[in-house]
Amino acid sequence: MNIPTARILADGMFHIGYHYNPSHYDPRANDPNASVNVAPNQSSSVYYATLAMLPRLEININIFRVNGELPLKARGIGDRQFDIKYAVLTERERRPSVAVIVSAPFGIDNSLVTYAAAATKNFTLSETVTAEVTAGFGSPYYFDRSDNVGNNFDIFSNYKLHNKNERSNPYLSGPFGGVAIRFKQTLGGMIEWDSRHLNLGAYAKLFDRWTVQAGVINFDQITFGTSYAVSLKKLPKRVREKSEVVK
Repeated sequence: MNIPTARILADGMFHIGYHYNPSHYDPRANDPNASVNVAPNQSSSVYYATLAMLPRLEININIFRVNGELPLKARGIGDRQFDIKYAVLTERERRPSVAVIVSAPFGIDNSLVTYAAAATKNFTLSETVTAEVTAGFGSPYYFDRSDNVGNNFDIFSNYKLHNKNERSNPYLSGPFGGVAIRFKQTLGGMIEWDSRHLNLGAYAKLFDRWTVQAGVINFDQITFGTSYAVSLKKLPKRVREKSEVVK
């Protein structure tokens, strides 16, 4: 739900999805230093797209939008962010996969700054049940160009080091981890510690491409999301059939 894993998508896979942040745990809530502040009763939405460009490399783009009304000057497409995930190690029988996730520092006051490392290992519990265990650490420090608000002409200027813990709801600041139990890779439940809260969730995979999930953050507020996956290397069935006829 709220933590990254070292699991890497298959080469050429493309995911597009949506995630709902409840109001009490939104990274913008009650943040006086944010360029777009979220009130205590406002939730937010994250729209994202992830592409596995290489066997070990994923590129993620997400758009953070506040739900509800905003001042005119704060409206727009939303807070854009660009993340890179690289698998330092792939999973083997006796070792976990290890990945680092870095948020591009070019943004101005981004909402979901990551800077984290994670290790993930899968275990077979039975013929139909598997467990995925993840542990990691999120850096409490990050770079951005927040001093460039209103003067965004040079993406190489005004980089500063900040402390995530100065935010009201910092994302991944310190140790995190979780366990996901899967049944036939189509249904599952999860429990996680996101460095601040203990969360519970469940998911279902439909038609081998569409995933829906929901959970409870800190046993307090509901979160949910959905994603759709497609391989850019595999042609659609109709296209394959036509190409076979041509041959």
